[in-house]
Amino acid sequence: MTFYLGEVVLFAALLLTSLQVLRMRSELRRMRSFHAEFQSVFSQTEAALGAIQSTVRDLQASGREVVEELGQRIDTGCNLLRELKSANARAERISPRTSRDANAA
Repeated sequence: MTFYLGEVVLFAALLLTSLQVLRMRSELRRMRSFHAEFQSVFSQTEAALGAIQSTVRDLQASGREVVEELGQRIDTGCNLLRELKSANARAERISPRTSRDANAA
């Protein structure tokens, strides 16, 4: 009788262990699917970051070009303004009476 009682206890332990192993197996299967999904999302994130990095580099390059072009145009405008001021000063020296008549009118 004791032998059968020990056998029943061992069989119950084997059943519980088997159920636990089956539950762990299904959990591992689920974890593998999560891991595959994580790898997929991670690779997509890596690709997106690469695209962002490329875009930032392009924006920096085009921004640098815009700043250089703007600097050149500002220099051109300053030179033109100096030329206009000197031409105006020369014109006033040549005919100061004409500018006074224009101001009076």
